[in-house]
Amino acid sequence: MSAKPGPDIWNSIVSKVLICNRMIIPKFLPDGTEMPHPTESGLFRKSVGERKGQVADWRASVSGSDRGVHVVEFRNCYSIHVDQYDPYKKPVEHIIYDSPRTGAALAIAGLGILTAARVLSRARRKKL
Repeated sequence: MSAKPGPDIWNSIVSKVLICNRMIIPKFLPDGTEMPHPTESGLFRKSVGERKGQVADWRASVSGSDRGVHVVEFRNCYSIHVDQYDPYKKPVEHIIYDSPRTGAALAIAGLGILTAARVLSRARRKKL
């Protein structure tokens, strides 16, 4: 068995995913060594993402860029991709371009709230 890779390996992973846009990294490498957790690198912080059966979501901001790196942690691997817009820097753009299903759900909820408010407002006016 080889020595466990250091947390700096996540710097290399981030560099590679910025070029290829998407990667899957097993939690255990072929020689049996365990990958360090993304938080050990100091780059990633806890986040949320669309539910896909994951254990957790982690995000890192890319300095000097609007992009962000999203790590989706599953039981046996990490799925890593680049978001066009970092949700910490540009949340509206992130929802529109990187998470359109969330954006659609928020828009529908917003329309429902506006419709309910309008109905209640009309009902109040009629009582007066």
